Amino acid sequence: MAWIGALIVLTVSTWVGFDIAARFKKRPGQIRQWKSALQMIEAEMVYGQSSLWEVCDNISRQLPQPLSEFYSSLMMERESCTDFAALWTDSLKQHWYKNAMTKTDLDILAQFGSTLGQHDLQQQQKQIKLTLHHLDLQLTDAIESSGKHQKLARGIGVLSGLFVIILLI
Repeated sequence: MAWIGALIVLTVSTWVGFDIAARFKKRPGQIRQWKSALQMIEAEMVYGQSSLWEVCDNISRQLPQPLSEFYSSLMMERESCTDFAALWTDSLKQHWYKNAMTKTDLDILAQFGSTLGQHDLQQQQKQIKLTLHHLDLQLTDAIESSGKHQKLARGIGVLSGLFVIILLI
């Protein structure tokens, strides 16, 4: 019976380690998706002269999860929205647990959301470029640290399971 318990502990701790490693692996891809969304916002607002709500609707249909869900939630609150910046921040925080991104990434996107729709098109375009630059820096960091953090998380998962087993035996 002790062996079954030890096997369960090792399996669970290894699974947790692999789950954390998967989050590190997903982060660069999700940052790229956010960059694509910002580029779509820029193209539609600056060149297509689309409204903010039209942009959100188009993005919600074109991007994969979890971004499409984020933009869909913005659209659902359209009728009751009096402050788009607050809606952006609230929706971002509400959907953030579905992402593999960090607090710094959240802060960058929340900062962008606070300026969205507040300026003329040229200023808005500058804000988008600035946010894209910040996301580029985060992407570089995510790519560099992704591999080593994945290995570390997997290793810690297995080793912590073995440690608990040794303590219990």
